[in-house]
Amino acid sequence: MAAVEVLTNNASAPLADIAQKAGISRSTFHRYFPDRPALKEAVSKLAEEQWQQAISRANLEEGTGLEAFRRLCNELIDALDVLIWWMSELGEVDGLEESPEDRMIAAAITRGHDDGSIDPQLSVEWISNMVWSMLYAVRYMPSAADVSTFASRQQAIRTLLKATAAEPSSI
Repeated sequence: MAAVEVLTNNASAPLADIAQKAGISRSTFHRYFPDRPALKEAVSKLAEEQWQQAISRANLEEGTGLEAFRRLCNELIDALDVLIWWMSELGEVDGLEESPEDRMIAAAITRGHDDGSIDPQLSVEWISNMVWSMLYAVRYMPSAADVSTFASRQQAIRTLLKATAAEPSSI
């Protein structure tokens, strides 16, 4: 996780800085990650695992679509640091193959459209992109606007739920 923290703040940080943050010697670090591509590959794998675990923990198949969406948002915010790094590392996402996790999220949102808990005028794609935008805001608002991490998180959840709920006044 030291690599995620350092690389999120400075994508071109020297490997020695990452080793220092991790509390290990540079030579030990280089035994595990001989170069930047090896490190990025390992961090990408960690990010993908965190993504998959967050989706699994959200239990997207349970409850109304909006209840599942609330759990999803909380789980993604809990995995925020590694997901933000992953998002910035992926860059342009056009052409990426839809993952099983993407299909699970889409199914929960569609269920919300069908059960009346999520505004059917908001597409799955719109809601999904809104979540990633809000994750970005949660990550960077505390340092940019003198907002606590807790307050930033709470405001993000409230914003996402009110924006997607078929009946925002119920939030």
